[in-house]
Amino acid sequence: MEIIALVTFYILGYLLHIFLCRRFNTDPQKFKTFLFYLLITLISAGALSQNLNFAAFPLLILGWSIILIDYKFHRIPNFITGYLSLLLLVIQLFQNQILDSIVGGVEFLLFFGVLTIMSRGGIGIGDVKLAGLIGLVMGQVSIRELINFTLLAAILGLLSTLGKSRLERFKGGIAFAAPMLAAAIWIWPIWSIWPILHMKG
Repeated sequence: MEIIALVTFYILGYLLHIFLCRRFNTDPQKFKTFLFYLLITLISAGALSQNLNFAAFPLLILGWSIILIDYKFHRIPNFITGYLSLLLLVIQLFQNQILDSIVGGVEFLLFFGVLTIMSRGGIGIGDVKLAGLIGLVMGQVSIRELINFTLLAAILGLLSTLGKSRLERFKGGIAFAAPMLAAAIWIWPIWSIWPILHMKG
């Protein structure tokens, strides 16, 4: 029964991804999306008996939509971040982790808000909102983890510009959604079957 519910969840997620990409005039890359969701489904199915953070699933599903839209337009729509934040809070409420989730969301928002001010526009407001979503999923973390997360995301962001001309890097900037989500997956154990990726000291 859990497997059926999981597959149904990802089918609905796939359809929602198609809707969001069409709404924001973005190529949904259906084949890549299918492979990505299939991989997540298989990993999730193998971990159903473990203590999972179910809030991570919608973040990954809609995170893929955010990545594609951010890559094309260098913006993350409020429509997605707003409704996704409400969904994450509802899930965390049912998981009895609502307070920790709110603290984490505020913690990430404040940290990246300060970075945005210090960078004088180097970090976009959309990236701050995405950081808040990641905080809602991960809950309260240490300052050390936040710094490690930021540094890793920055390194991945710079690596993503390799192969681009200097003019392209200057005009387009860095689509930071993918590096941020990748860094979050690397530093925090979104699934307990990935302990090797957990870098907590």
